[in-house]
Amino acid sequence: MDRIYEIAKELTAIPGVSGDESRSFPYLEKTLAGKFDDFGFTPVGSYFGIRKSKKKNAKTVLFDAHLDTIGFIVTKICDGGFLKVMMVGRTAEKNLSASEVWIYGKRTIPGVFASKPPHLQEPGESEKKLSIDDLSIDTGLSKEELEEIVRVGTFVGFKADCEKLSDNVIVSPSFDDRICAACILRALELVEGEDIGVNAAFQFSAGEETGYKGAMTTAYRIAPDYAIVLDVCNAYVPGAREARKAVQIGKGCSLSYSAQTNRELTEFTRTLAEKNGIALQFLAEPGATGTNSNVIQTGHGGVPTVLLSIPLKNMHTANEVADLRDCEETAKLLAEFLRSIGSYQGVEE
Repeated sequence: MDRIYEIAKELTAIPGVSGDESRSFPYLEKTLAGKFDDFGFTPVGSYFGIRKSKKKNAKTVLFDAHLDTIGFIVTKICDGGFLKVMMVGRTAEKNLSASEVWIYGKRTIPGVFASKPPHLQEPGESEKKLSIDDLSIDTGLSKEELEEIVRVGTFVGFKADCEKLSDNVIVSPSFDDRICAACILRALELVEGEDIGVNAAFQFSAGEETGYKGAMTTAYRIAPDYAIVLDVCNAYVPGAREARKAVQIGKGCSLSYSAQTNRELTEFTRTLAEKNGIALQFLAEPGATGTNSNVIQTGHGGVPTVLLSIPLKNMHTANEVADLRDCEETAKLLAEFLRSIGSYQGVEE
């Protein structure tokens, strides 16, 4: 689990608000150089890699996690060094007050979300639902100083610190979906040097929080035979509906049974987890999953796709909480999938 934490800490420290994913590329190039036969980035901001099998006409298995995070974009520079912003992706405004952020201008500067304090509000204002229009980012600079660094269109992200709350539980603003990217990298490490008989591909796709442009275009380029999409799902917290107890942190990743993902390949994955003693939870989704599986499955005439999700508390906030045990189990399952997919009907000639 130490290795998963190490990877997650590095990945979550890198900016990557949806539309600004390329800030991650230098780290990925440095980390992955020499480990793949083909790797690079796409024009829309995704990053991919392929480790090719020596087997002739080998099938290709694709692992997907989206690279982008939610964030904000500057719409106005105000007197007193305040910034007005709009959301990139979606979060609840009530979670933003006093949240710390990084502003990615000519140089990166800190800021903090501010709103009118209760003792300055007019009668009735405290009952009003908070809107992003009611919030500003305080930089502590003058307007003139700020205009030298920031412009309209500058991206803003939550301050990225990945820390441990306990031996197993970690917190960061970027686990959606960097924690899944960490699981993929760890899984590829686990099978490094093995002749697994398939081409192992990954894509860290752009733009999931604002659409599916990265997943759609990169998967089309790779043209996989099978795919596993990794994302996060909401874990149970006190006060949630009783039905939410089906998915909790610390009990393994969640395997989705949906009307959209491939049922046969999903059952293969479930059996694989059971055979290897890998912890797994289950989630029923009657329609679209709200993940990149929505578009990967329809590429190149259809790609059998499985969805795995890391349980997450406080999704789309400055402090998302995950469990390293879930991440380690997920990486093991991905590695076993690569080792075992040759037994799945249709892989072997």
